[in-house]
Amino acid sequence: MRRSFMVALTTAMCVSASWAQTRTDKAEVQWGPDMDFKTDGQFSYVMDDIGDAVFLRMSRKKEALVQRMDGLKVSYQKPMELEMDKDDLTSEGTVFTKDNVIVFSSMFDKKAGINQLYASTYDQAGFGQLKRFEKVASISAEKSKNNGGFSVYSSPDRSKVLVGLYPPNDKDKDAKTSFELRVYDADMQQLWAQQFTLPYEDGLFSIESLRLDNDGSVLMLGTKSAEKREGRALKREGKPSYVYHLLTFKQDSPVPDDHAIVVADKFLQDLQLGLGKTGDIICAGFFGNKGSFSVRGTFFLRLDRTTKQIVHESYKEFSNDFITEYLTEKEAKKATKKADKKKEDLELYSFDMHDLIQREDGGVVLVAEQFRYYTVCYTDSKGNQSCSTHYLYNDVIVVNIDPEGNIEWASKVPKRQHSVNDGGLYSGCAVEVKGDKIYVIFNDSGENLFLKPGDKIKQFELTGKDALVVLALVNSDGSTKREALFSPERRDVILRPKDCVQLQNEKMFIYASRKKDYRFGLIDFK
Repeated sequence: MRRSFMVALTTAMCVSASWAQTRTDKAEVQWGPDMDFKTDGQFSYVMDDIGDAVFLRMSRKKEALVQRMDGLKVSYQKPMELEMDKDDLTSEGTVFTKDNVIVFSSMFDKKAGINQLYASTYDQAGFGQLKRFEKVASISAEKSKNNGGFSVYSSPDRSKVLVGLYPPNDKDKDAKTSFELRVYDADMQQLWAQQFTLPYEDGLFSIESLRLDNDGSVLMLGTKSAEKREGRALKREGKPSYVYHLLTFKQDSPVPDDHAIVVADKFLQDLQLGLGKTGDIICAGFFGNKGSFSVRGTFFLRLDRTTKQIVHESYKEFSNDFITEYLTEKEAKKATKKADKKKEDLELYSFDMHDLIQREDGGVVLVAEQFRYYTVCYTDSKGNQSCSTHYLYNDVIVVNIDPEGNIEWASKVPKRQHSVNDGGLYSGCAVEVKGDKIYVIFNDSGENLFLKPGDKIKQFELTGKDALVVLALVNSDGSTKREALFSPERRDVILRPKDCVQLQNEKMFIYASRKKDYRFGLIDFK
C-alpha cells in the first residue's frame, strides 16, 4: 500500500516537473479580466474580426448583444434590436461589410400570409444605428411552422451581400428545389435578383455550402446521388454512388452553370471549398479507395475562378505506417488483421474537415479531426430509461500544400478526448497558421507530452490532476513537438478550443471558463 502511494506520488512529481520544463516559449498568452456570466453576459461565438477589432455575439437573459473587443478591452456591448412594435423577431444572421454591421431579422405575418425579412444597419465604430428594419424580401407562407427560410452571406472582400430566399417545404417528394437569390452592394442596394430551380430531383441533390464571390456570382457546392437502382449497381462495382457538383448562379441566366468535380478511381469525401480575395477556387478533402466513408488519402484541387475547370490536382495516399501511427502494437495488429480479412486497404475512419486555411504565400493547410458520438440507453428494473451521449474527439491530421498546389506532407497529432452529455464542450482543437509553422491547441493529459509512436495515449480527463492545455507545433517539414501552453498554476482555466479563433492579425482569440466566471485571451505566436 505504502509502495503504491510512493509510486503514485513520484509519478505526479515527475509529471509536474515535466510541465515546468516543457512550458512553451513559442507563444505568449495574455488574459483579460475575469468576467461574470450574470453581469457581463454569456459568450456565444466570435462573429468576425476586422483589423484589430473582434466582434462577439453575447447574450444576457433574452437579450442578444454585440460586443466589440479592441485587444482585450471591451469597447462596447450593445443590444441587437430584435423587437418591432412589441413583436419579437427571429434573428436571421449578421453580415460585416468594410465599415458596417448589417443585422437581418424576420417576422411571420399570418394575416398577410408572408414571412418578411428586415435589415438594420449599424456602424462598426460605436454600433450606432444607421438604418432600422428596412424591408429586404418576403416569402409567401400560410403557416408559421412552414414559412420558408432565409440565408445571408458576404463576399470575401466584403463588398457584396447575398440573401437567399427558400419557399415553404413542398409535399411533392419528386419536386425540384426552387429558390431565389438576391445580391446587394455593401449599402444594401440590390445589384441583381433571380429565381432558380436546381436541375435535379430534391431527394438526389444535397447542398453542402453556398458562397458569394467578389464578382457577384454565387457558388453552390453539393453532391448528386445516383437513383436507387443505379446506386446499388455502382456500389457492387466498388464505385462511388455520388458526384460532387459546383453550380454557378449569375444574374444573366435562370439556369446555373453545372460543373461536375470528377477524378478517376477516387471516392472524394468531405470536400471543402475555399475562396480567397483573389486567385483560383481551391478544393480539398479526403478520398477512399474501396469505401465511400473511410479515408485512405488526401487531395487538393485548384479550379479556374472563371471557367470552374480543374487546372491543378494533387493526391497523397496515406501509408499503412501513417494510418497505424500512435496505435499500440496490439491495436495496429488488430486493425491490419481486420482489413486483411475483408481484403481491403487499411483506412482511417470518422475524420471531419476542421479548417482549410490559405497561407499568404499561396499555400494551403488542411486540418481534420477524428470525431464520433454514440448514445447508450439503460432501462432499470422499474422500466425507467436513461440515456447518455458520448463524444469522442481524437487525432488531428494536418496536411500541407505548397504554393504550387502540390501536397508536401501529412502529419498526425494524437489525442484522446472523451466526454459525456456535454456536447464535447471542452474537447476539439484550435488551429493557427503563421509563416511556415502550424500550431494546434487542445486540452490534454500532461502524461502525453513526451508521446512516441506506439505509446499508449492517455485520455484527457477534465477534472484530472494532470490536465493542461497543450500546444502542438507542426514544423515546416511535418515534424511535431508538444509543449505545455499554460503553466501549472493556471490549470484551473478550462479552455474551450472550438470557441477559439485565428484572427487576421495572426493572433488567436481564446475563451476559457472557470466555475461561474470566464476570461477572454489572446495568444501571440512567436
